[in-house]
Amino acid sequence: MRPAADLVLGHPANAGLRRHREPGHQRPGLAALAFPEMVARPYESLGTHPDLVARLWDELGRVLPVDCRAIFYGGPALIHPESGIVFGFAGGTHTYALRLPEAERLQARRFGARRIMHYPRGPAFDLSHIGDDWVFCGWYKDEGSWCRAAYDYAGRAD
Repeated sequence: MRPAADLVLGHPANAGLRRHREPGHQRPGLAALAFPEMVARPYESLGTHPDLVARLWDELGRVLPVDCRAIFYGGPALIHPESGIVFGFAGGTHTYALRLPEAERLQARRFGARRIMHYPRGPAFDLSHIGDDWVFCGWYKDEGSWCRAAYDYAGRAD
């Protein structure tokens, strides 16, 4: 089951990430919502390091009960198939993040997960512009359980 484009693109929970990605992340000829089989070489062609795509889609995605892999405004994402809420995304060479419920978000922060990513040659990426529930991940040992919690959270969110 795949979420409908109007559900995903219009969902208020996705507005912050949509605003972040709209101005320049979209690839010509690719819909704002797409899926891996619609793109030639999606692990290499989305402007995201292939290791991050594999981490998000394959390693973290394996704990989910259904395939949630998607491409949201040109970048790899995990989207709940029923609610249409994006609960994971990756971008560039360093960044992948999960939208977590409070308990897992606090645990992630204790492990060292951050909400602001600083780059040596560019502006910082502050997740507060995306939403309050997001944290940057970094191959922390509990990320699999956090990803499942993110999926469940996205399934019950408004």
